Amino acid sequence: MDRMPSMYLSRLEVRNFRQFENFLIEFNRDLNLLVGENNAGKSSVIDAIRIALDTTSAEWVSITDTDFLSGKNELQIKLQFVDLSICESGIFLEHLTTEENADQIDEPRLYITLTAKLTRNFSKKTQYIKTEIHSGKIGDGPIIERDIRDYLATTYLKPLRDAEAELKAGRSSRLSQILGSSSSLAGDNVATKRIIELLTAASNQIQADLSIQAAQESIATLLNSLTFKSNVFSPALSLLGSKAYNDMNEAEKTFALKSILEKLTLELDGTGIKHGLGYSSLLFMATELMLIKQEEDQYPLLLVEEPEAHLHPQLQLKFIKYLREDNSDLQCILSTHSTVLASKAPLQSLILMQNGKAFPLRETHTALAPDDYVFLEKFLDSTKANMFFAKGVLLVEGVAEVVLLPQIAELLDRPLEDYGVSLVSVNGLSRKRYAKIYRSNSNSTTSSPLPIKVACVTDLDLWPDEAEKVAANPHGFKVKKQPNSETGTGGNLRYWLNELDQAAIDSQIATKKAHDGELVKTFISSDWTFEFCLAKYGLAEEIYLALHGTNKGFDDLSTNNQIRAVQLYGMIESKGNAKSEISYVLASIISKYSGQPELLRSKLPSYIIDAIEYVTEPLPLLQTATNTDINQND
Repeated sequence: MDRMPSMYLSRLEVRNFRQFENFLIEFNRDLNLLVGENNAGKSSVIDAIRIALDTTSAEWVSITDTDFLSGKNELQIKLQFVDLSICESGIFLEHLTTEENADQIDEPRLYITLTAKLTRNFSKKTQYIKTEIHSGKIGDGPIIERDIRDYLATTYLKPLRDAEAELKAGRSSRLSQILGSSSSLAGDNVATKRIIELLTAASNQIQADLSIQAAQESIATLLNSLTFKSNVFSPALSLLGSKAYNDMNEAEKTFALKSILEKLTLELDGTGIKHGLGYSSLLFMATELMLIKQEEDQYPLLLVEEPEAHLHPQLQLKFIKYLREDNSDLQCILSTHSTVLASKAPLQSLILMQNGKAFPLRETHTALAPDDYVFLEKFLDSTKANMFFAKGVLLVEGVAEVVLLPQIAELLDRPLEDYGVSLVSVNGLSRKRYAKIYRSNSNSTTSSPLPIKVACVTDLDLWPDEAEKVAANPHGFKVKKQPNSETGTGGNLRYWLNELDQAAIDSQIATKKAHDGELVKTFISSDWTFEFCLAKYGLAEEIYLALHGTNKGFDDLSTNNQIRAVQLYGMIESKGNAKSEISYVLASIISKYSGQPELLRSKLPSYIIDAIEYVTEPLPLLQTATNTDINQND
């Protein structure tokens, strides 16, 4: 049965809880994916919510002394709920606070504030934790009653959960709790009566079995031989009590049903074959989701830590697809390290966690426009989603950069993985869209810059005179095309350096840096392209070797660095689709500089060095001056 749209948790404020001194996070009403590196605070966010609201499972949740920020003896967790229905407003009537929303309309809001204090009992010389939960915007409202907390209790799936154990028979098993909910078997009086009567009848039949009776008589004989003559017992073996259903009171009926349900185990099928942890985990999640959908007197909030645990990528895709498409009435807050989930969840549902702070990627918090979200969700795959778990990001546009920059960084003693840097390959203008993910919304009063350094590495894309293909220039391979004489459009003059004045060049550079700011910075090639710069500034012989497999003929090239770079880049361009293979070969060749970072550095254009330093850390000063190129980033 579909439930009516419910209120949702819109805001969490935390003070002095674990690594959070003063922490704020805002949630979407549907899906929220907390992503980021380890120890960023993802689990602490989920724990703060479940501690304040409690959970639907029998697991005990409470504040411990390790939950207090180091050196503090008081903590606070405050939750804000908005969009309350008329029914919900009635449930929480005495706890509501009326405030203006974004449209300047008064609306009721519910605040739940948990305050905990480390308190010393001087008479017993012990320390205990005093906890209070109140409503009100500043936590000065009435105490939150138990029935209110029961309504707000969340469904929580912990990481590396033992799904099989959760679904097995046992006292107070999670399965018995789910089936025993008011929206399941326990809420159906007819079904309850039928089930109890079935087991009562079966119990009576078993009791009547000759083997059971013989066992009972043997036990009775032994027992009575150990007791006084005045105490005679008649032990009985039964599955359930001996009372008929109609003779039971309500408490006895409830206990009887509970006893039956605690004997049930949920399995994937009836074969008895043991299945993998992944499918058992899915089965457990399915039962929990079923319960949430059925419960009308329960606030529908699902907290999941690492849903990818035990699920291979395709099952992760099925899980996130279900949450995206089939649960518009369910608010989900998930923490994950899965690039698969991060790439397939709506971009606006992602909340990046860094250094104990939260950075939502929804439209009101980033510089992304609506069409940027559409584009990025279409092309954001699991490889690119690495950028959401990084301390730094290198955005590059070509295969050569993808292959060579990690190798160069390694040889410069700045391996990207040691600094948590993700390298993301994007195409042309889409680089700007990816960069805008890391820029905060200038119109927002609550959003703040992401503490992630982003280096955008791009080409200058202006062709030198020496590349023009004319009779007097044997090494040229680019044809200069004039615009249409009538319309003035077309042609390629805007790409030629000698056709542009300095103002036009500066304008092109400014366009490439249009989205720089905060911690996003663009590094533009000193000359034409990445490969052209490598050839011009010191790796010409290595590139020739990668092209031809031998150094024979290299000395026949021009001794002029600019012209020789044009010659080599022309050879690279002539390879067409094989250009990527040349990059892999070149990466292997330059490995000879291992242990010689200063020598390799002397052969690199400065913009490459600057980009690597920006996302890792500065390199030591060179002992001698090496490269005299003028970096157009300055």
